Amino acid sequence: MNADDLILVSIDDHVVEPPDMFLRHVPGKYKAEAPVVVKDDKGIDQWVYQGRPQGVSGLNAVVSWPAEEWGRDPAGFAEMRPGVYDVHERVRDMNRNGILASMCFPTFTGFSARHLNMHREEATLVMVSAYNDWHIDEWAASYPDRFIPIA
Repeated sequence: MNADDLILVSIDDHVVEPPDMFLRHVPGKYKAEAPVVVKDDKGIDQWVYQGRPQGVSGLNAVVSWPAEEWGRDPAGFAEMRPGVYDVHERVRDMNRNGILASMCFPTFTGFSARHLNMHREEATLVMVSAYNDWHIDEWAASYPDRFIPIA
């Protein structure tokens, strides 16, 4: 695609963290504490951190769905458009929609890392660092001219 054909810069997008993201970026000492995705008893993918289910917000993964199907119910990864968690698919979607660049906010991690703050400062910092490493070194670095990193 020709960059001249891309005219929009989207500054309020969301990325859904891939299910293995934390395990790939957390130091070995903290792997047992890292957030993980598990299926609950209804078969829905749930982020679990320090024993507490956190969910996956369906509203952040409704791209291409009709508006009447939007909701805050958790959506499993199988129901999501791959472009919400796969950077290569995201860029394909951006090209289709004429989007030149995108600023992607976290989903599970939450605004100001609120879902990672379990009153254990050291573990919180490790998990925030893992997210930042992934977001900058993998997500944004995969297409440096297409993403505006925020960490």
